[in-house]
Amino acid sequence: MRKLKVVFLDYVLDLDKPGRSGLSDIVWDMAGELCDQGHEVHVVAPYAAQPGLDERVRVHQVRVPPTGYRWHGGHLWICKRLADVAARLEPDVIHAPEYISTGVFTLLYPNHSAQVVVSVPGNVFHRLAIPNGFQTTALGAAILKWAAVQTARSGATVIAISREMKRWWEWTGSPPEKTPFIPLGVDLKRFHCQPDARAKLGVPPEQQLLLYLGRFSREKGLLPLLEALASMKPELDPQRVRVVLVGRGPQRSELEARILQEGLQEIVEVKDWLPQDQLSTWYSAASAVLLPSYTEAQARIIGEAMACGTPVIGSRISGTEDHVQDGLNGFLFPKGDRPALAAILRRVVEDPTLLSSMRPATTAYAREHLAWPRIVGRVIEEVYWPIASYL
Repeated sequence: MRKLKVVFLDYVLDLDKPGRSGLSDIVWDMAGELCDQGHEVHVVAPYAAQPGLDERVRVHQVRVPPTGYRWHGGHLWICKRLADVAARLEPDVIHAPEYISTGVFTLLYPNHSAQVVVSVPGNVFHRLAIPNGFQTTALGAAILKWAAVQTARSGATVIAISREMKRWWEWTGSPPEKTPFIPLGVDLKRFHCQPDARAKLGVPPEQQLLLYLGRFSREKGLLPLLEALASMKPELDPQRVRVVLVGRGPQRSELEARILQEGLQEIVEVKDWLPQDQLSTWYSAASAVLLPSYTEAQARIIGEAMACGTPVIGSRISGTEDHVQDGLNGFLFPKGDRPALAAILRRVVEDPTLLSSMRPATTAYAREHLAWPRIVGRVIEEVYWPIASYL
């Protein structure tokens, strides 16, 4: 088979941290794997400096507008520049990890819409339909709605990263045959089991470490988690149980106040974001990762944690129930159901071997179903080649 020329659009990131912030890690994980499989890859992006992540990938930088990056008009201006550069490169495929840039591209270059692929992290209509699911300005919501509809109805291929996202994107206007379900992958070089992780972090062998990583906001279900813990506080021994919440977001002060109010400060610790190179250690040290969200398309921490052998305790929602097999590589509970979550936590606290016995099956699932070589291989066979053959 001939070599494919793939151009990625990458603009949702910290401009000084390409490949390690926002959605940029998806772009660079896929780009590296495509190079490994013998294809030509370009990235068009508004980076502040050359990323130096993979010399095989050709980077085309566009300038950030004078009005700044964190502004709706600035976003659209950047997306237009990305579209113009991508079209000039004449690729087989144009791929983005979000749908604002693809909305702009398909509007400006409708004759190239069949070449466009988007791996969508979510769907604005789904997020707005979920109580506590999404906070944005009216203008921000309007732009996202327009971009979603424009992308879905343009002829682009919309890769849904969960079964529920497939339903929502078809509802938005993407034809079923142009909406395959292919989850996001995980980099097994960065995320893998570290046997000495607990010793590195000073976690006692007998302690159950329950870890949350993500945004501190209402849709993440952290208040119900704290209420579940409060309901079983007499059973929680700080020597045996430790809960660590890692992240940032608008709910941090409320969470810290609730922890004090419920008297959970000896059990629950709040930490700021961790550097990327520390995540594998924390996942490996954890007994389980907590994901009590009201809504997720596919939380990337699922694949990252599982690659490190760490089971996931999550709410039964889109993306999570696609991968967490109840009782095999984690546990599921109805979203927002505090008693059900407390019952699971009580089980794992009472039986310290329950979670550790799941680790082999958890690692095996990540390697078989979520490793980037497998995911990118599916994208090439199920998405890229049909596009390239059509062209």
